[in-house]
Amino acid sequence: MARGLMEFLTKEDLRRIQRISVRVLEKIGIVVLSEQMRDVLVDAGATISKETGRVQISAELVKQALANAPKSVLLASRDGKHDMRLPSGDKMYVSSGGEGVYVKDMLTGETRPSTGADLRDFTAIIDTLPQVDFVWAVVGALEEPAHLKDIVGMRIMFEATTKHIQSNSSSTREAKAMVEAASVLTGGEKELAKKPIISMVQCPISPLTFEKGLTDAQAYLAKAGVPVVAMSAAVAGLTSPVTLSGTLAQVNAENLASLVISQTAKKGAPWIYSSDSCPGDLKTGSIDYGSFEALLLRAGAAQLGAAYGLPTMTGGLGLEDSSLLFGTIEDAVPTMALQGMIPSDLASGLGGVDQAAGGSYEQIILDAWVWDVAREFSRPFAMDEGAISFETIRDAGIDGNFLGKRHTITRFKQELIATVKPEAVISGKANSNKRGDLLRKAKAEAEALLGRPKVPRISKDESRRILDVIERFAQQVDQG
Repeated sequence: MARGLMEFLTKEDLRRIQRISVRVLEKIGIVVLSEQMRDVLVDAGATISKETGRVQISAELVKQALANAPKSVLLASRDGKHDMRLPSGDKMYVSSGGEGVYVKDMLTGETRPSTGADLRDFTAIIDTLPQVDFVWAVVGALEEPAHLKDIVGMRIMFEATTKHIQSNSSSTREAKAMVEAASVLTGGEKELAKKPIISMVQCPISPLTFEKGLTDAQAYLAKAGVPVVAMSAAVAGLTSPVTLSGTLAQVNAENLASLVISQTAKKGAPWIYSSDSCPGDLKTGSIDYGSFEALLLRAGAAQLGAAYGLPTMTGGLGLEDSSLLFGTIEDAVPTMALQGMIPSDLASGLGGVDQAAGGSYEQIILDAWVWDVAREFSRPFAMDEGAISFETIRDAGIDGNFLGKRHTITRFKQELIATVKPEAVISGKANSNKRGDLLRKAKAEAEALLGRPKVPRISKDESRRILDVIERFAQQVDQG
């Protein structure tokens, strides 16, 4: 099988970036703000620079970590119907995402701070959308204290979906509480390790810095068997070199360092190569997810992770504010089709707006509709001899007729997707719809979905037990 993918790094480019990345780790090193993890890394063979205090990681330590890292990772769902085995091979699994701080009405432009009720509503919508494979919070429960927001958000998402949930943890104590909460739904922590219904995004801080709480949490999660996503978020020109190649080298170094941390904490710990890097706007100092170069950084990072044989999460999907321009799904397909050709196993971003600062109900519906068509551009195509069909070419060479051949009749629907999904076009079809019509339809659909009775996805007893975990965690934090 073959897929339509965006790849621009040659084998020599990959080797050069990989070589320089290891040199960065050996000669420059990383900042590790956790004394405990610094000691663990030194015991494993890393060294501390006398001049800078940075942790220097040898090529041999990187090699060992790559050898120990599992090349297949399961992201499980609670009902087993939405399990994801990575690398996915022939598809990109997608999620919501952004963890925005407000809800936006895309038609009026009005915003308001997000709440736990919004997170519940977003998750309930996602649970009904077959186009969305797993859940990352679109918005946060901002009414909660900062130290409780993520774990309370996890409980809210558990109550609204059986799909795999992705979150993050900022301390060992929080990671332990999250593992305990998830274990309520799997029958124990050993069962959670076998069936990880959660995964955690634990970001290196660019450039080359590993914050204490995040790093200690990552080590705990590695030991618990919870998959860790090492989402490097470099901003070219601001927190990484302005060149694509330089940023990719730094992203690769940060990922390799994160891998060493996980594998040093526990050999064979599930881990996913990741990047959410993009160029910076050097006039304003802001990030620029909408730039052309952001797509190339995503594609390059996916190539680097795949070259090591590792699962990857570098894709980013979503139309964001450009959705206001579209009258039909056909209008929006080219944008998302290009995003979908990133060679990554996982992607996030559906429903996010304003550079992931907020979320929109109508936006996640619209994004899902468009993705349902756009993903066909990177679907697998048969490349075996039967698909090529020498015999059909031979016979048509005699009678000049391909249309009536059995090969055409049996295969045209899977090969020419526009025959079953008329929206699957790049250009050339005029329509009379006005700008914003698609959003208006999506808003009506979102309102209809939100009007349905909400069916809890966990029992009252499970919800109570998870709440008990949260309350104990809150007391621990209060007591210091």
